[in-house]
Amino acid sequence: FQKADDITRALLIELAGEDAKGRGWVYFSEVKTISVKDFKTMDSLWVAYSEGKFGFSVQKNLWVQCSKRWPKFFKRINWVQGENNIYRKWPAEFNYTKEAEKGHLPLTNALRGTELIQAIFKHPAFEVEEKKKVGNTAPGSLTSKSL
Repeated sequence: FQKADDITRALLIELAGEDAKGRGWVYFSEVKTISVKDFKTMDSLWVAYSEGKFGFSVQKNLWVQCSKRWPKFFKRINWVQGENNIYRKWPAEFNYTKEAEKGHLPLTNALRGTELIQAIFKHPAFEVEEKKKVGNTAPGSLTSKSL
């Protein structure tokens, strides 16, 4: 999975545009320029090959389960260590096997802050569709919601 992580990082930089390619990393505001199709393709490959353990969508679900609290999320996916929640050193201190915590991969640098990973989670590719219940009531009928 380390090779897949390296490829994912390189693809994000490539897809984010010339400025990202020039500096070698993606700025959070460039995430919106990456297509839904490209993000969904990358994510579906992660999810498929990890049997549902890794991927941006997996990470986003865990982040939501952690009440969108970064310290709790980073601890949950094992990106920090020790009592003081020190960020692991990249790449040596990360686990690139299926034995890693759910959501551990792909890696996104959070040393400069959480703006990049938050922009990824808020990208349209990872929006959760609200399922609307379609009622079988006629127009003007009373429902439990209208009472």
